[in-house]
Amino acid sequence: MSGKNFDNSFLKKQKEALLHLKTSILNHMRTHSIDDLQPDRDEVVEEVDQSQISMSQQMSMELRERELKRLHEVEEALYRIDEGIYGLCEESGEPIGKKRLEKLPWVRLSIEAQEEEERHLRAA
Repeated sequence: MSGKNFDNSFLKKQKEALLHLKTSILNHMRTHSIDDLQPDRDEVVEEVDQSQISMSQQMSMELRERELKRLHEVEEALYRIDEGIYGLCEESGEPIGKKRLEKLPWVRLSIEAQEEEERHLRAA
């Protein structure tokens, strides 16, 4: 079965949404760097302030990791569109629901396969 289950207008709309999301992620990553949270070297930083800065840096790193993961997922979805396999579940090969793809255009698994993966991860 191929990714040709969707008409060209749907695929074009999905590609535009993915490209917009990619641009948004990249722009956010450029404007929110961990370096922005560093105090000036000349400042005297109290212990409480340093603790808050460290916590903010940790949160920023976690956000950046999630953004990098989402960016990778978006790029993979764009690749699947170009290869004609967009919208097929990577586990079953069956088509992913159109509504699911509209809400989560980067998704690579059907709902059933996603639930199975989550059950497997919880059991591990």
